[in-house]
Amino acid sequence: MAADRVRVPALLSRERTMWVSVAAAVVGAVAVLAYVGATQPANLPFVVAVAVLLVVALVFVAGRRTWVDRARGAVVREIVFVPRGPVTWADAERVAFTRNHAGALLLEVRGAGRRTSLYLPLLAVDIGGDRCQDPAFLRVLADEVARWAPSRASVADQLRTQADHLDAGGDVRSSPLARRLSTRGS
Repeated sequence: MAADRVRVPALLSRERTMWVSVAAAVVGAVAVLAYVGATQPANLPFVVAVAVLLVVALVFVAGRRTWVDRARGAVVREIVFVPRGPVTWADAERVAFTRNHAGALLLEVRGAGRRTSLYLPLLAVDIGGDRCQDPAFLRVLADEVARWAPSRASVADQLRTQADHLDAGGDVRSSPLARRLSTRGS
């Protein structure tokens, strides 16, 4: 089963300062809640409610996983171990590259008749540093698209071209997919 499910890696920031900022924000929020709870007993219900919301938000963010199910030819998003309806490559209404307008390029997979899409992060050129998915993972995606949705051959070809560029020692910023970040029509 493990070989049939390939986890989509998150493109996390490589900048230490960004992680320090996130940690400082969480510690700061906890410190403010503790101070308000200790000095203003009348606001204790508010403190408890905000603390619960903070924990739920952290669990929600940390509990998000996206998988490529190779046996079924589908992309599955799990939120705290609850799978959100899988989108099969063959039935996908849209399988295309899209920008998030913040320096990242995503592979959008939208199921037929669905209002929302699943987005697989491919590449980011932003304040968190230049980063891209591993060439081996890009090839797995390309193989899955080619196998289950042959009409999307151009997407598979571009994923393979990106993997070849990275394997040859090319950098992320000058890569074939990074060029899509600077063009109008991705």
